[in-house]
Amino acid sequence: MSEKAVILRIERISLNDGKGMRTVVFFKGCHLHCAWCSTPESQKLPREVYYKKERCRSCGACILRCPEQALAFTADGKVVRDQKKCRNCFHCVDVCNFRAQQIYGREMTVEEVMKEIRKDEIFYFFSDGGVTLSGGDVFCQTDFAEALLDECIDSGIDTCAELDLYTDPENVKRIIPKLDMVYADIKCMSPTMHKKWTGGSNGKILANLKLADEICKKDAIHVRVPVVEGVNDKADNILATAEFCAGLKNCAELEFLPYHRLGIHAYRQLQRPYPLEDRKPMNRFDVYERMGFLCDREWPFDIRISGMEVYSAESGKINVTEEELKA
Repeated sequence: MSEKAVILRIERISLNDGKGMRTVVFFKGCHLHCAWCSTPESQKLPREVYYKKERCRSCGACILRCPEQALAFTADGKVVRDQKKCRNCFHCVDVCNFRAQQIYGREMTVEEVMKEIRKDEIFYFFSDGGVTLSGGDVFCQTDFAEALLDECIDSGIDTCAELDLYTDPENVKRIIPKLDMVYADIKCMSPTMHKKWTGGSNGKILANLKLADEICKKDAIHVRVPVVEGVNDKADNILATAEFCAGLKNCAELEFLPYHRLGIHAYRQLQRPYPLEDRKPMNRFDVYERMGFLCDREWPFDIRISGMEVYSAESGKINVTEEELKA
C-alpha cells in the first residue's frame, strides 16, 4: 500500500456523486481538455501554483524569491506568472505570508486517503453511501485507483467512479469490475466535434464504454452528457447519444447536465484564458427544450436533467412544468 498519487482534494458528505452520502476523491491529471471543464485545476497531473489576487498585498516577496524570474507585477500591483518560465518549485508559496500563492494538489498514499475516507464511514452506513473517485481522470493514475478501490472493497465500502474512459482497454478491465456504480461521460457523438472541443477522439471512449458494459455489475452504468450550446445540443447528437445508450445492457440512466461557468474562477486563479467566455450558462429548462423529444419515445433507462427525472423506463414520460425546470 505504498502506492502514491497526486490528489487534488477530498470532499466529504457529497450528495450528487452517487447514492447516499459520498466521500469524493478528486484525482489530478486528465488526458482530455474539455473547453467547458469546471475543474481546470485537475487537468495537469503535477502539483501546480495558483494565485488568489484578493489576498495579495503586493509585497513582492514572491517575485524576489522566484529563481526563474517567472513572476512580475502588473500595472495594478498584482502578480502575473509566465507559465513558460515557471518550474513549480513552490518557493513563491513558501515566502507568501498572505497565502495569495497556493498549491493545487497533494501527494498522498493509499493509507492517507483511506484515513480520510474512514472518517465518514458512519454516514455511509446510515445513508447507503460510499466513496466516489473523480477527477481529473482516474485513469491518469490507474495503479493508485486500483489499490484504493481494493482497500474500500476490503472495508465493505460502496465504490463509484466518474470516468471519461479515454484510456487503454486493459485499464478499464482493472477498474470497472471493482465499482458498484459507474458514471461515464459521453460528450459528443461526432468524432470531429469531440476532437475539436476536448482534444481527443471519442472512438476510444465509446469502445471502452461498450467494454465496461460487458464487465460491470448489473445496471451499474449511468451516462452523463454535459450539454453545451453550439457543441452537442443539436437533436441529431442527442438522439444518437440515447440510441448508443440503448444498445448498452447495463445502462440504468442517461443524465443531461446543463452547461455552467463554475470553473471560470479557477481558470483566473491559474491565470489561464477561459475557452467559452462567449457562452451563457444553461438551466434545466434550456436543456429540456433540446432533449424533451426523447421523452416521447420508449427507452430502457431513466432520463434525468441535473438530477430531475423527466422519463422513467417503467412508466414513460414524466410531466414537469417550466417553473419546476427553472427552479
